[in-house]
Amino acid sequence: MKKTLLIFSLCLTIIGCGKKEPSYPIYTMAQKREIYREAKKNNDEKKLKELRELRDRLELEAKKNNDPVASEEFYQWDAVLKGV
Repeated sequence: MKKTLLIFSLCLTIIGCGKKEPSYPIYTMAQKREIYREAKKNNDEKKLKELRELRDRLELEAKKNNDPVASEEFYQWDAVLKGV
């Protein structure tokens, strides 16, 4: 019984300490461009504002946690939103 409980708690610890999913969505560059084009084409100010907020959140996440994925996402979104 003790052995089973020990193995079970060890498995829970390993699962609980696993890699965390990011709190932000990750898109390919093509998806980012398509999302931006759709929002621009439809003059969807709400969606454009959400994209700018996402870019700002990614910038904070990259600086705060030194997250290389968030940093790369930030630079890609920044390029898309600036039209580069």
